Order: sequence, then C-alpha cells, then structure tokens
Amino acid sequence: MSSIPLSFVGAVNIAVRLVTEKYPDAQLLEALATTSNNSYVRSPVFSHLRVIFHVEGGTAFIDSTVWGEFGPISYVPEPWVGDFVIPWPVHMDTREADDLLKKAGYTAPYDSTLLRHPVYPGLEEPYYIFRLQTEEFIFVGTNSKKVFPADQGTLEVVERSISTLRSLGE
Repeated sequence: MSSIPLSFVGAVNIAVRLVTEKYPDAQLLEALATTSNNSYVRSPVFSHLRVIFHVEGGTAFIDSTVWGEFGPISYVPEPWVGDFVIPWPVHMDTREADDLLKKAGYTAPYDSTLLRHPVYPGLEEPYYIFRLQTEEFIFVGTNSKKVFPADQGTLEVVERSISTLRSLGE
C-alpha cells in the first residue's frame, strides 16, 4: 500500500499545532519550503520547512527535521516585521499554486516556495512565492489565484525575507 505524501498545508498544520500548544496566541507569519541541497524541481516536492510565528513578546520559529516532523521551537524576543498575519488555514495548497504557475507560462524549475503576506502596497492577500531557476520570484494569490512576477520593490522585500529565513538558527 502506497502512502500519499504530506502536503504543504498538512505540514504547516502540524507546525501550527505544535507552536500553538506552547504559545496559544501564536499567529502564522511565514512558511518557507525548500528542496534538499537547494536543488531545483518542477513540482512542489520539498524536504525542509521553516515556519515563523508572532508570539507575545517576540517571534517563534520551528524547523522540520524531515518533511512533516519538527524539531524544538525556537524563540527570539524581537518582533518579526514586514508581514501581515496569515489567517490559517489558507484555502490553496502548493500543488494548486504550482498548477496555476504553469498555466500562466512559468514553467522553469524552482527551489523554494514561501507562503507570506508581505506588508507592501497592492499585495492584499497571502501568496505562494516561487523562486524560479531563472532568478524570478512569481506570486500566486491564495484567494484570487492571480499569478504575477515580483516588481523591483517587491523583489527586494522577498529576497531579504528569504535570506533572513534561511539564516535563522545558523
């Protein structure tokens, strides 16, 4: 009997449950899914997940040890800035976002997707943000299902966020 791999939303659900057990008022801010060794894929098959939460007095983050299993929760006594809270659950998973991405003509492989709702003019919902091998960041709206590339200002915000997320805990 084969098993169905745990979806992105399913994995984030586990992280949300674990963090809210310790911090009941935790609010989801970002979730970054990456591939092993930063390799590029053509479908949303990720091996690592880092999830960021606003908690009273600071920020909590949790990393997967393997897909769907998580290590200890880390806490920093500083706020995570630049994001609106993401109401959980979102009503789209990475598979649907990947389908919309490809239907819009973005067929290059990618090495990560970031679920976030940046505080930035014109960005009015949470987005899956795919980092393509072509060095583009493509947004897929979780509510509107709109697909579009990052403009220069948004690009800088997303690059800074991904860089910070990848360096947490190092």
